[in-house]
Amino acid sequence: MSQTSGQGGLFGHPGVLAACAAGMGSALLALWAMRGMPLGGLLLWISPLPIFAAGFGFGTRAAVIGAAIAAAAVLFSASSIGLAVYLAIFGVPAALIVLTAQQQPDRMDLSLPLALLGLWPVVVLALLALAIPDLEGEMRVVVEQGVSRMGVALPDGMVDQIAQVKAAAAGFWVALLMVGNGIAAQHLLSRKGLALHRTPNGDGLRLPGWYLPLVLIALLAWMAFGGAVALSSMLILLVPVFLLGVVGVHRRLRGRGGRTAFLAVFYVLVLLFLQVMAPLMIGVGLLDQFRRPSMPPQT
Repeated sequence: MSQTSGQGGLFGHPGVLAACAAGMGSALLALWAMRGMPLGGLLLWISPLPIFAAGFGFGTRAAVIGAAIAAAAVLFSASSIGLAVYLAIFGVPAALIVLTAQQQPDRMDLSLPLALLGLWPVVVLALLALAIPDLEGEMRVVVEQGVSRMGVALPDGMVDQIAQVKAAAAGFWVALLMVGNGIAAQHLLSRKGLALHRTPNGDGLRLPGWYLPLVLIALLAWMAFGGAVALSSMLILLVPVFLLGVVGVHRRLRGRGGRTAFLAVFYVLVLLFLQVMAPLMIGVGLLDQFRRPSMPPQT
């Protein structure tokens, strides 16, 4: 490694090359969508993938540098608003997840990254609430405009109900976005033998001990003051618990016959009946948070 760096200078270092490639690739995907190019709506959602790939293959520094390069490219080619969107939804959370996942030198630890899936959207929501005095009213306007464009007539009060949870839905989507891109990057690197660490199997995965009290605080704030910000914060903070429950389902099915078919049915149910499955998965997540589940028999 040092020999390669000495011969090629700064850009002879594989980590630097990976960071530059990741930054430019991530920026290209984001800008493709921001410019309204074909398939931009799809490519936008994989813009964190290069950042994850650089971090999981070449270390946290590559991910941080890559995110910084992407941010600079977006600012130069788009606008400050585009930069803010990129950093809030893609660049910063991807770099933070890589950074916290690789704190241990010999393994990947997902406890803090799992917590960040709830914490980071709440931080962004809090900043928006500080910047926009009537954030709930603005969300209501956005919902009304979306409903009007679709030409759908909603019952009285439905717009207000949707506006109450719109931020929570966005936080949930960002969490799924990070999980999907992170898993894809780690899988691709592992297949090529380039991953720094083995993919964790989820055994013993827990949220940090300080995390669940935050959910309780958000619940008490919502009960005391109400409002879309408090409600969405509470719901967003429950997303990691939901994901912990999903991991628990995978863990319990390991080594059992018909696992693939059961998981296919499970995800269809989650997709179609999220209102029912989400509380169930939160319950499983809480169970696994406080009690180690019994491992399935090995076959």
